[in-house]
Amino acid sequence: MEFNGTFLVSIITFIIFVILMNKILYAPILGIMRERKEYIDGNYKAADDNNLKTDELVAVKDEKLLEAKNEARTKYNATMDEYKTKKNEIITEAQASAVSELENSEIELQNLSNEVKDGLKCRMTDLANDIVEKVIGYRSNVNGFNDEEVNRILYQ
Repeated sequence: MEFNGTFLVSIITFIIFVILMNKILYAPILGIMRERKEYIDGNYKAADDNNLKTDELVAVKDEKLLEAKNEARTKYNATMDEYKTKKNEIITEAQASAVSELENSEIELQNLSNEVKDGLKCRMTDLANDIVEKVIGYRSNVNGFNDEEVNRILYQ
């Protein structure tokens, strides 16, 4: 292999070509690649920061949701207890009213029964005389009913 002037010019030309290509093409491409890597790395860092913020917000949301559920459960239980108390009061009042009305009705029935029995007791002599008249055909006066026996029969 021979080293002549062409070879030397080719090497110098090649070196000049590499230097020019480095200045014109490779340096700007490497700069663009560096900027792009920095941009991507910045986006990854921002995404990680956003993920951390999202996790914090989710934790806060879950905590507030749990507090709201507990508060709602407490209010629900308090309302249910209040309604149960009111229901029991209404039932107690209704039972007392029913017992009172039943007692009043029993007293009224007893008074009415006593009035009817007293009226029947007063008319017993007349009824006995009417029955005797129907059975034997003429009117006879029946007297002398035993009041204790009549009371025992009527007020049993």
